[in-house]
Amino acid sequence: MVDVIYYILLAMIGIYAIWIVLGKVIKNVFNFKICAICATVVSTWGGLLALKLAGYAINQIIIAALMGQSVAGFMYFLERRAGSTRNKKLLLMKPFVILFGTLAVYLILSGVY
Repeated sequence: MVDVIYYILLAMIGIYAIWIVLGKVIKNVFNFKICAICATVVSTWGGLLALKLAGYAINQIIIAALMGQSVAGFMYFLERRAGSTRNKKLLLMKPFVILFGTLAVYLILSGVY
């Protein structure tokens, strides 16, 4: 029996390919850069969360892992932004992003929000 994680990982490959193409279109049309891997992760956990809310039996562990990747990705985004803008105060936000991001993931998956 193949575990559902393999289907999710295969779907992520397809979603990633779609975001690569969409990212180029968005860049050309709107001059806005999209991180294809970030969009893939958010699309995947968003879709899985929607399926879970619709009543499908989706394991929360994979949703939590993907949401955690998004929290860490946002923290690294702030780090890069601080370097490019020379705004070192943004670096002070890193621990808060992790703390509040973890809390947000917990509250969402525990059904509080």
